[in-house]
Amino acid sequence: MLKAAFNAVGCKLNQYEVQAITESLEPYGFQPVPFTEKADLYVINTCTVTGKADYTSRQMVRRALRKNPSARVIITGCYAELEPAKNEALSERVAVIGNSRKADIPRIVLNLFGIDNDGNLIGKPITRMNGHSRAFIKIQEGCREKCTYCIIWKARGRPISREPEEIVDEINALYENGYHEVVLTGVHIGRYKKGVDFTGLLKTVLQDTDMPRLRLSSLKPNEFKDKLIELIASESRICPHVHLPVQSGDDTILKSMGRKYKADSVGILADRLIEARLGITIGADIIVGFPGESDTNFENTVSLIKDNPIHHLHVFSYSDRPGTPASSFENKVSPEDKAKRSGRLRRIGNRKKKAHAQSFIGKHLDIIVEDRQRSGMLAGISGNYHKVEFAGDESLRKQHIHIDIDSYEKEALRGNPESIKQIKKG
Repeated sequence: MLKAAFNAVGCKLNQYEVQAITESLEPYGFQPVPFTEKADLYVINTCTVTGKADYTSRQMVRRALRKNPSARVIITGCYAELEPAKNEALSERVAVIGNSRKADIPRIVLNLFGIDNDGNLIGKPITRMNGHSRAFIKIQEGCREKCTYCIIWKARGRPISREPEEIVDEINALYENGYHEVVLTGVHIGRYKKGVDFTGLLKTVLQDTDMPRLRLSSLKPNEFKDKLIELIASESRICPHVHLPVQSGDDTILKSMGRKYKADSVGILADRLIEARLGITIGADIIVGFPGESDTNFENTVSLIKDNPIHHLHVFSYSDRPGTPASSFENKVSPEDKAKRSGRLRRIGNRKKKAHAQSFIGKHLDIIVEDRQRSGMLAGISGNYHKVEFAGDESLRKQHIHIDIDSYEKEALRGNPESIKQIKKG
């Protein structure tokens, strides 16, 4: 049996695609092994959202070649799509397959190893998510927004949505295999359109599956229409957690970024969501140091985060992406100022995250049990996206449970193991 190792750099969409490739090759004798092991085949799904992602992608390729210099290495994903020559130069054993040809990877691999095949198997529902207690579901890919700092729309191409029936079948297969949560993911899920819009897809999934928890990945603030907020408010199976790619709290910078909303709309939306769904957690992405961002522009972002119910932050320092309009903008912010601004926002975000988590002490949360920590305790993620640790038996892994919250320690909520109630299927 041939050994195959897989690695996804970056987003949940990349992880989903690696899982699809993994399962398509298994019927042909490819045994999945950890990426740290020696394998006959390495498949790396790369990312190019930042310069750091480019670097990590290259490091994964070099690591595979060091582990087994005679292995076949397939590089795909966004970095491979945009920089094929740089990847091909790494070794003659590297095959670069861009995003537009990703569906051909199983056939290409079988040809490399001289194995007869009966066609491309990608497109069938995945049945598991290796290494995860929650599963990621690709509902669409591609984007046409063309934000001035972003290169992903070039790497992923035009928006393409999957059929609702395919998504439903995949979720049902995962539920039958013991998964209790799926995360609906894509490049721009708010632009899902395949007979129904994104809210219509949610209604279809709620009607045609028994999956206990549906989690939404990033949605832009201007994509939360009334009917979506009403659905989040009324459907307990939709996780009380949203993540907003806000990027800035200053209207001048938002316009320069090519974002199609104003900063004050973020605060209005946050208030509506808090009112609509008890216990909801609101996260946000912020880019600091965008070209032209003055101290005043940055302080407007600080005020937006401080003054509104935004509970946790993902803070990124602006990174020039060659080929984007922003890369040629003047008034670049110094690395020192970007570091200071990032540090300040992260400190604010950490305080808000802690305060929000502590508000659930004395209450109970539902969690999906994921893994065991170094401390020996089990850990899981609540519906509203808080980490919960507790003492428990290994049989609880991947299970959906209710647990009472006793305290907050070391950046995690602590649950009372005597209060555990398992949530039964159906």
